[in-house]
Amino acid sequence: MDVPGIAGKSQAEVSVALGNPASCETIKQGQKCLFDTGGTEVVFIAGKADWISIEALDTAPYSIDALPLLGFEKKNPSLSNENVIRWNNVPGFREISIFPGPSGIDYAYIKTVTP
Repeated sequence: MDVPGIAGKSQAEVSVALGNPASCETIKQGQKCLFDTGGTEVVFIAGKADWISIEALDTAPYSIDALPLLGFEKKNPSLSNENVIRWNNVPGFREISIFPGPSGIDYAYIKTVTP
């Protein structure tokens, strides 16, 4: 998954990268869309992809080396324990977190820095 390629983009731009959304709904923060690609959910705040959740990662090991699976360069995490691995040191992103599942990564949650 190329998270940097969709973060901060419009719904139309994200649809080019991930295909048309399977569903969308309006929530308090903006438009929330579910894309089949990677079980990806995107919340568009102020029209830009801001909160990104990716679920299709269960075959990837829960490890501090997982950041490149999301399209980022490898970095040491800001926090790592049995419940979460989090990076707060990636330019242009507030937070990138992965959470463990029974056999690898359960899901990743990414918050961008949109105005």
